[in-house]
Amino acid sequence: MKKRTSILILICFMILGFSSVKAVTYDFANNEAYYSALCSSSQASQNRTVCLAYQNYVNQKVLDAQKQLEAIQKDMKNISANISKYAAQLANYEAQITSLERDIAALEASIAASEVAIGELETQIKERDAVISTIDASIKERMVTMQSFASLNGYIDFVMGAKDFTDLIRRVEGINDITDYDKEQMDLLTEEIRLLNDDKAEVQRQKDALVQNKANIETNKATMEGLKTAAQQILVEFQKQEAALVALESQIVADLSATRAALKAISKALNAIAPSPGWSIPIRATFRVSSGTWYYPGSSSVHLGVDMSAPVGTNLYAVANGVVLYSADSCPTYGYLGNKCGYPGSSYGGNQVYLMVNVNNKAYAIRYLHLQSGTPVKAGTIVRPSDVIGKVGSSGNSSGPHLHIEVVYLGTNTVAYYAQRWNGDMAFGAGWTLSNRCAYNGNKAPCRMRPEDVFGVTYGKTYNN
Repeated sequence: MKKRTSILILICFMILGFSSVKAVTYDFANNEAYYSALCSSSQASQNRTVCLAYQNYVNQKVLDAQKQLEAIQKDMKNISANISKYAAQLANYEAQITSLERDIAALEASIAASEVAIGELETQIKERDAVISTIDASIKERMVTMQSFASLNGYIDFVMGAKDFTDLIRRVEGINDITDYDKEQMDLLTEEIRLLNDDKAEVQRQKDALVQNKANIETNKATMEGLKTAAQQILVEFQKQEAALVALESQIVADLSATRAALKAISKALNAIAPSPGWSIPIRATFRVSSGTWYYPGSSSVHLGVDMSAPVGTNLYAVANGVVLYSADSCPTYGYLGNKCGYPGSSYGGNQVYLMVNVNNKAYAIRYLHLQSGTPVKAGTIVRPSDVIGKVGSSGNSSGPHLHIEVVYLGTNTVAYYAQRWNGDMAFGAGWTLSNRCAYNGNKAPCRMRPEDVFGVTYGKTYNN
């Protein structure tokens, strides 16, 4: 009895072990494209169990995304008091939005493929029906023909009617051949009926999947819009607080003495900087103007520069003849919304470069923010418009790769004059509010200029330079 119990336990363990191995063979998460293509094809009838399991996976994935959104919406009751927490999560929300966009596209492709497959299967069903009818008619006809041999006497009469022994053998073999042929026809008929039923079942499965996936698309779209709304709420609230945070933590550079020493060492070169006849664009590749100056899009939050979105590593050029007044390079290439990295430069600005340039005998200060790690050129470097002064990154307070650039008008003295008298103020005397805009104070220096006007770009447009 004890031995029998042990054997039963061993058998149960083996069964459970084999079933667990089978369960992990469907790695849907890492092979969605494969299973989506397989299960929306006319060949899917051979994999119905797998495809039913895959559809359950898709349905559950849609429900999980919807539940995540509900949890986010419930949690965001007091967004203003916890903006740093939500800002740090924004990249995750944007990644979820991107994932949902991919899922919607995949479902739409699956629906289109299934509609084609259903048409092919329905045509195949008609063809199988015709084949079955033909075989069935042939079998019935042969049964009528063979009725004369339905009795033992009929077989005996047929066999004994042979002229000689050779004819006798031929007649016996003929009866056997007829019997084998009829069996083959019956087997063929059975197989065709099985395939027909498989095709009908697959058509119904794919039609059911079509209905489910059309509903899944609508659910995913609603979830995606909810996430976009949540992300926009976070952006708006953070932007309300951002200007005050930047102003509070970006007043004076941390290592002004080192900057002054670097400038003193190149005093002759500073005095030799020739005026540029006009402005050059800072990005000479494809970029999109993702945020305009003075206010963030759709918001009353202050934004003191223009954002030019481009891939990480895109070259950034000097906009005119001048000098690198200051640079900071202590942040990882990728930051996140709310990241204060920027020290020893402007907090939240990530890796930075500050130029002082001369255009048409007027001096300007230029702030480049959010650069790629390791790319900002060092203070004291004399530059021309053909010189690369850094590369696009997403460092510091950034939710994606872009250049944030600001322009401050300093006056009609030389670059050397302003550079040697700079007191480390990162706003160059223009402040961190909109009160000193050149267009509103009669160009009274120092004042802030609108970079879109300086570089000839427009919010929302894409440029290919």
